[in-house]
Amino acid sequence: MHFFTYSSLLLTLSVVASTVSGALLHHVHRHRALTCFEDNALRALERFSSDAAVFCPKFLGTSGEKIPSKLAEVPATRMSSACACFQKTAAPANPASTPATSRTTVPVVAPTPTTTSVSGTSSTSAPVTPPSSRSSSPSVQPTRLPTSSKAYNGGKRGLVYDYKSKDYSKFFKDSGKIAFGSDWGHRRSPAPGVNFDGAFVPTIRVDGNLKNDGWSDAVKALISSGTSMIFASNEPDNRGQANLSPSQAATVYKNYIQPFAGQVALASPAVTNGGGATGLGFLEVFVASCAGCHFDIINVHHYVSRRDVNVEQAVRAVQSFLTKDVAAFKARHTQFQDAKICLGEFWLTDASDDDGAAYLKALLPWLDGNNEVACYQAFGGLWEDNFINSAGTGLSKSGQVYHDN
Repeated sequence: MHFFTYSSLLLTLSVVASTVSGALLHHVHRHRALTCFEDNALRALERFSSDAAVFCPKFLGTSGEKIPSKLAEVPATRMSSACACFQKTAAPANPASTPATSRTTVPVVAPTPTTTSVSGTSSTSAPVTPPSSRSSSPSVQPTRLPTSSKAYNGGKRGLVYDYKSKDYSKFFKDSGKIAFGSDWGHRRSPAPGVNFDGAFVPTIRVDGNLKNDGWSDAVKALISSGTSMIFASNEPDNRGQANLSPSQAATVYKNYIQPFAGQVALASPAVTNGGGATGLGFLEVFVASCAGCHFDIINVHHYVSRRDVNVEQAVRAVQSFLTKDVAAFKARHTQFQDAKICLGEFWLTDASDDDGAAYLKALLPWLDGNNEVACYQAFGGLWEDNFINSAGTGLSKSGQVYHDN
């Protein structure tokens, strides 16, 4: 889904550059939404977001719109609620923000913005103070926290999955490339049949009171079984995901992630590659709220649409985002200067299977060879028409590249 209309000139000169610098609004409807988490049917729509974006408004308006074949796995009785959730979470994370084409930002928090370029064009992105409405909870008070370091010692390549993944992990059993898996929660296998030899990396999710009573015991058990890294909140800067203010994200980090310092590698909240008050701008304010917090990993996500860039530009966008924007952020903050990078999610959305395969073929060797990158997870994953073919009988072309290369 696209929220702004670009002219062809602005597409060349503005969208590509802003994608590299993180200023382009990311696609917030691409995977599970915390606000509608119990509506599992939502995720079927999110995997075919372009189709759902056209279908759902018509269906909700008349309830007589024929369900397209790609969305047929959603029961007709669940379609209304799934579409309602999709409509809610497919909106921009900060609807009051200035469209990306204007390049207007609010006052800068960091001392120096970063500038990156593609094809001779440049774009400047600077972390910004988020709107006051984002910080609804009281500020975090300084507290004495454990600060021991623990380097992540696992392999780089991870695999994402969820309740729809069935037994598709069997297609990666003989890969030798998959080191870990994650499912946006703290339970290893929400789907019957998901079973792989790699470690499991849990992600903290909290309720409206910022609580998760099962987290600590689950993490202790996972550490005993070989887990060597834990993820903080998933996209707190995205209202369709964890949807937390920076101070709330800091509270969650102090209560649930920091206590495991020195036992496992601690990953920061995973932020998007959005601009303004999202992405690294959000993380700037989070760090200020998280006094005494320790980080072994900086966790970032990167999405860009094939509608906006070609495969080569998409690869360069990831590389520039990590080596310039993320590197500059790390240099500004002593807590992150020794932290490695986890590209916790990345993908070329709205791409064909052939383009997805080409994207991975070009990017995976670079990620594997970059010593600053500790881990990554492509948002392919264990679903049909992602890393699994549409029939569910084997790997897609992009899945085969992730398996082999």
